[in-house]
Order: sequence, then structure tokens, then C-alpha cells
Amino acid sequence: MSETPAAFVREEAANYSVQPDSVIYKYIDRKTKASDRGSKARRSLGNLYALYVICEDYVNERFEGSTFTELMRRMKIMPFGAKLQNHPLDNRLNDEVRRQYGVSDEMLPVQPADLGDGKKARKISISLLSENGMDPKVAAQFVVASIDRYIKIIDDNQNAYLNEIENSSTDSAIVSKVEEAFHYSSDARLFEIISYALLHIHFAQYEIDISVGRIKYLNPINKKEKLSLFRTGRTNANDGGIDFVLKPLGKFFQVTETLDFRKFFLDFDKINRFPLSFVIKTDLTPDEVREQLRNASISQIGQVQSNQYLSLFDEIYTLNELREILSWVSSNHQLIRELKTIIVNCFKLEYGLLD
Repeated sequence: MSETPAAFVREEAANYSVQPDSVIYKYIDRKTKASDRGSKARRSLGNLYALYVICEDYVNERFEGSTFTELMRRMKIMPFGAKLQNHPLDNRLNDEVRRQYGVSDEMLPVQPADLGDGKKARKISISLLSENGMDPKVAAQFVVASIDRYIKIIDDNQNAYLNEIENSSTDSAIVSKVEEAFHYSSDARLFEIISYALLHIHFAQYEIDISVGRIKYLNPINKKEKLSLFRTGRTNANDGGIDFVLKPLGKFFQVTETLDFRKFFLDFDKINRFPLSFVIKTDLTPDEVREQLRNASISQIGQVQSNQYLSLFDEIYTLNELREILSWVSSNHQLIRELKTIIVNCFKLEYGLLD
């Protein structure tokens, strides 16, 4: 039976006498909310792994820290860590802790280190680990033990779903597993993968004519081409908020579970207000989504600015459209098998099982 985040973090805190009101406890507790299989929290591992390796140094009495290169090497060999980038060790972990807890610079987890060789190095903040008189080595052990358990839990959970859908032998069993992604408590990564698989099959049935006359540096084009949907990368990847791209139309898609207009408008700003299509986990219709965003935004930023952003919404797909596509797919044995294959392959890519 899956442990709850609060249960295993509280247990480890008790084992190592870490105070629940300490910043390090609060951070670990908040960042492990995605351990439950039904959690809606996204599993953001970069900052946790950065904290893990610098605490691991302290546990192993490498008090002066390690080189940036060595820390990154160790992060990348951890489960699901192969594609991690250097941002957590550079500034992202510190920025998150500063933003969440308003701590002083000496309490920020990642501190510069001097190993005497001129190489870029990092170490854990002793002030963070010894807050309110805690033993810093014991606090570091708490971090390592908690993250180890967290990774074990999510590894078990993701393998469970993968095994279940891989072992689904009938069409109805596959459809039933796919429908789990539509539950409001389902995992964010699962919803993104299922959304991609369904839309990929949906768009693949359409073919468009492309005709372009002679343009400087471009040969004339006159052909038919099927629509193809591509994922831009893993969930939470540094992709500018773009999850799918539809070729050859060049439409950008983002998958989300929120209806906060600020989130949508910020995403437009990130890509210089280029139009976006959205896949949203909601039972509202696309028109109802637009109306809700319109009403909420007008009261905050005014009608003129609200209209500017709302005009950037290209297409909106909600659970209604996804269920409709699944209903169509479920009537065709070959399409169901294709759907299963896409989901399994995306799942393995997402969790680094193909690395």
C-alpha cells in the first residue's frame, strides 16, 4: 500500500529528530507531495536531487563540498535523473527556498565552495541544517533518507501503472486504464501522456494540402501531408511551456490542470504572445473555459488587456473532447493497440526507462 507524503516525512523526521517547524522539514514535506499515485502535484526532481547530493556530501564528511561537475554526475545517475540540467545547482533551488520561506542568504541550501583548485564547487548550507540547534549531520541524513524513500515510492507507483497497461490484454481493459487519466486526482504526467496519445491518433487521420509558390531561398512546395503531433520533451522539461507541436501547421499545445487566468497569460508572455492551444483537465466546454477566463481576468486587468490575451487562445481541448476521441478509438481494435503502444513508449521515455 502506498505511503502518504506526510506519513513518511514525519516518520523520518522523528527518526532523526528534525523539527517540523524547520525550513528543511517544510521544504522536504512540500516537495514530496507527488509521492502518492493519485497526487495532482508534479514530480519536480531537479531541486530535490541538488539538495540530495550536497547533503550526501555532508553525510559522507565531505564538508568542503564537491565540484559542480561531480555533483551533476551524481544527480544524473539517480532514478529519472538522466536529462536533468544544471539550473538547480546554479540558482533554481536557492530561488525556490528564498521565495517560499523568505530566508537569509546564509540559509539558502546551495552555497559556493572553494576546493582550492579554482573549479566551480558547491556545498550545503550549515545554517540551514543547524536551524534551531539541530545537529547538521543528522539533518543531512534526514534529507537523504526522505528523498530515498520518496524516489522508491514514485518508482513503485509509475511501474505499477506501466505494468498494468502493458499487461492489459483486452480492448476494454486498455480503455479502462486510459480513462484513469481523466480523474481529477490522477497524476499530471499521466494526463499529459494520455492527452498526447489520443490527440496524436486524432490528428493523424487528417491530411492537408500544402502549396507555396517560389519564394527567395525556398523551393516551391505542392504536396499533401498528414498532420503529426510531437511531444517536445518530458513533463517539466525546460521547453518554454510548450508540450506538443503539430506539424506541419506549427501549432503549439500546452497541457494544464488549472483555470487560473494568470497562469495562461504568463505562458503567452513566455513565448512573446504567440498563440497557443491548450489541453485542460476540466469538464467545462471550451466555450465555458473562455468565458470563465474572460470574467476572471476582466475584473483584475480590465477588458482591453483581457481581450488581447484571450485572442491568443488558438484551440481548447477539455475532457469532453478527449473522451469523444477515446470513444472513437475504442470502436477500432487496431487504434486501441496503437494507443497502448504510444502510451507505453511515452511512459518509458518520461521516466527514463529508455535512457
